[in-house]
Amino acid sequence: MNSEQRLNSLKQHLEKVRCASGAELAKKFSLSLRQLLNYLRGIKALTSYSHRRSFYTLREIAHFDKQHIWKCPRESALFSDLGSLEALVEWHVRNSSAGLTCRELSEITKVRVDPHIRRICKKRGLIRQMFDGEYVYFYQANEKIHQRQLAQRKVSAMADLEMETAIEVDVASLQQDLQIALALLKHPKESSAFIVSMLRKRAYRITKEDLGDFFRRYDVKKNR
Repeated sequence: MNSEQRLNSLKQHLEKVRCASGAELAKKFSLSLRQLLNYLRGIKALTSYSHRRSFYTLREIAHFDKQHIWKCPRESALFSDLGSLEALVEWHVRNSSAGLTCRELSEITKVRVDPHIRRICKKRGLIRQMFDGEYVYFYQANEKIHQRQLAQRKVSAMADLEMETAIEVDVASLQQDLQIALALLKHPKESSAFIVSMLRKRAYRITKEDLGDFFRRYDVKKNR
């Protein structure tokens, strides 16, 4: 089998199986890994960015989604039409509205990005900044994009903080209502002043106005 025949056979095999490991292909076609790589370059095969870049496929048989990812159903190997994990991470960070965390990037790419992120940052013009105890990666190579992403992340962080604060306030209010309700159930014949005094002795900062709000909110009838 001459080089052209082997090249065609290799391509036909990949068309049939959709993707295969380098070890599998080298064994099937009696090639060294170095020879195999030369043939794979000849048919412009794509290398997986998962499984330690050990799988190969043809661009024309892969069906990439909007995130530039295709998963081979035969081996579960992941490929990108952008060519590499580095390029894939760069594309997603550059096109994100407010940067992305390692956690978010790992969810998108379906592989652990953490072990590679510093190398990717250095090679692809990314920068990280801490938000809410987690590093967020921004596209520093373009200052306009970087500043827009940073501004949006600050807005998002502020909105998250306001939501958390609102939730904390709601929880505190519910806890106070629960203590009032329990006190009223245990002491149904006691006056409002007694209920307030008792709860304050238990370190609950409840006023007569708070008790009045409770009665109105839950439509409770009681002698004041």
